[in-house]
Amino acid sequence: MRVPIHRRTTEDLRRRLLHLEGLPLRPVSARAYLAALGDPTVEDEPDDRPVSRGLPAWDLDPGWLLAGASAGRGWDGLSTIAGRSWWPSALGSGPAGELLDRLWRHSVAVGISARRLAREAGDSDPELVGRAGQLVGLGWWAVAAVDPDWLLAWWQQSDPSARERMERADLGTDLDELGWRMAERWGCPELVVDAAWLRGDREGELATATSDPDRIAILREAHRRAERTPWSLDDPNRELPLADPSLRILMAEVQARCGSAFVDPTSTRDEERAVRQNARLRVELSRARLRADRAERFLDAFAASPPGETPDEWADRAARAWCAEPGVNAARITWPETESAPPEDDDRPVVPTVEIALATRGQNGATAQLWCREGGPSIARDRDESARRIVRAWSVWAEAIFDRDRLDRRLRAAVGSYRGRVRSEEDRLRLAKLDALGEFAAGAGHELNNPLAVVVGRAQLLLARAEDPEVARSLRIILAQAQRTHRILRDLMFVARPPASRPRACKPSEVLSSVLAELGSDLETRGVRLLVDVDESSPATWGDPEGLRHLAEILLRNGIQATPPGGRVRVRSSIENGELVWSFADTGKGISPEESDHLFDPFYCGRQAGRGLGLGLPRAAKIVEQAGGRLRWSSSPGRETSFQVHLPMKAPPAPEVDSRATPRPDPALPLRLLKS
Repeated sequence: MRVPIHRRTTEDLRRRLLHLEGLPLRPVSARAYLAALGDPTVEDEPDDRPVSRGLPAWDLDPGWLLAGASAGRGWDGLSTIAGRSWWPSALGSGPAGELLDRLWRHSVAVGISARRLAREAGDSDPELVGRAGQLVGLGWWAVAAVDPDWLLAWWQQSDPSARERMERADLGTDLDELGWRMAERWGCPELVVDAAWLRGDREGELATATSDPDRIAILREAHRRAERTPWSLDDPNRELPLADPSLRILMAEVQARCGSAFVDPTSTRDEERAVRQNARLRVELSRARLRADRAERFLDAFAASPPGETPDEWADRAARAWCAEPGVNAARITWPETESAPPEDDDRPVVPTVEIALATRGQNGATAQLWCREGGPSIARDRDESARRIVRAWSVWAEAIFDRDRLDRRLRAAVGSYRGRVRSEEDRLRLAKLDALGEFAAGAGHELNNPLAVVVGRAQLLLARAEDPEVARSLRIILAQAQRTHRILRDLMFVARPPASRPRACKPSEVLSSVLAELGSDLETRGVRLLVDVDESSPATWGDPEGLRHLAEILLRNGIQATPPGGRVRVRSSIENGELVWSFADTGKGISPEESDHLFDPFYCGRQAGRGLGLGLPRAAKIVEQAGGRLRWSSSPGRETSFQVHLPMKAPPAPEVDSRATPRPDPALPLRLLKS
């Protein structure tokens, strides 16, 4: 049996719609875009996307807008011109051409209204809403691209029911659903897909079916306004409210933008082939320039690399080169097993847009992390051999830098191990000498204390009987020097074999205040000002008051002796985070790097001979160690030196069951000497 002619036509229409890959372009769009690009042989031309004031000719072209929406971030105008056909010039005259003009003006009216409504609603991207509005009638445009005569026949049906039956019979669906299916198949944004589907939802009953109901509502209202213009698609015989000022403004704007016919009757197939070939050649020229620029950037970076460049220096140089890649806003190079800080720019996301592995021979190499603007880096999209060669070149260079650094690290580790062994031997000998010297000091101290006590006792007895002033003065000198000798021996024995602390309840603020009162005369004698900030309300603690007193005396006397006349010493006491914090700062000459290496070594003194054995700071360190605290220091040579003591505030221990047992202090924690 012979198939009816209308059946073959319907099958052909559906087949062509099924294979339709996009909408044709208007000739005026391709001409205007190429004209805006300028001369391709001039290398100083601006970006390959022309900028035009207002809506340029190509932004009024549904085929152009669809190509951009379908391609997304990787869209390129030249590639669109090279790969898309034109609307046939034969449609420039006759009823089909008039219908296309009407459809075009209707789409532009929807787009203009959508932009205006989006701006009034404070939308973040009114241009996106406007472009989606121009694609609301996507089903009409798809049918017009494959069979404009069918669309004309549909248009000539004045009865809506007859139109719907025609759509169902010939298309298998209605035009709204056809537009939705085409938008889905072409990969359009969700807003365009929903707009094509919900265009026929007059009452907004399906608004909850979209992810962006506010924008869909704007597009629906824009379509309603376009239907009140002379280019209505649903009801061409509708009476127009021409008295509405907003409608008249909309009509005037559409007429101004759509002054010419949608299809240019003067365009020819030869011109179309020439323009498309021109676009292809421009694309090839742009790619050739891009390949040359990539190679030049690599060679410039390679030529400027010094022989001893470190991986971090190389990464910085490589990142600057990658920043010049089109589409890249920021870049950094990371090495394996290396944590790298994110960019400091708050406007830039922490997670990179693209990561390109710079690895060779299957090894974990460096990684190029790129932060890109819309469209992404072209090198991440290119699949040609030149892009792969550039990435391989960077990978080989990165591997060479990494291998050189690995060998250098091995060499430094070997040298460091040898030096560490030498230093450890020196430290062992030094500690052995200090231990021996400590044993000698402890023994000598015990042996010298007995005759020293006899000297002090006899001198005190003679002083009590002396009547001659000169003899009394001499005896006082003997007593003072003997007492000084006793203090030196006490310090020696303390450093060599510190006695156990005797903790009890005490108030550190009272201990510090008593020491400040005792050394007041020394401050006046040397002409040094004292600034005191002591929290008298600080609570009591369980500690050794004698140790605290000696600690405060050592650090305060040390600051007084280091401060020249007219300087100042600042003392602070506070409770911070459950710790007692004492701070002693002076405006002396500071501590030189040479002195800092031996700051807590016994028998090292930065002052001239006869001014002490340098046991003050080592003794203070022992006291802080016994109390389980920390001693920090900082110094600016020629300006200020500060010592800060952190001691734990301990509560008195609970009484033991055996009343005869004596409470023992907590074992002291190891001393930590930290330079801030």
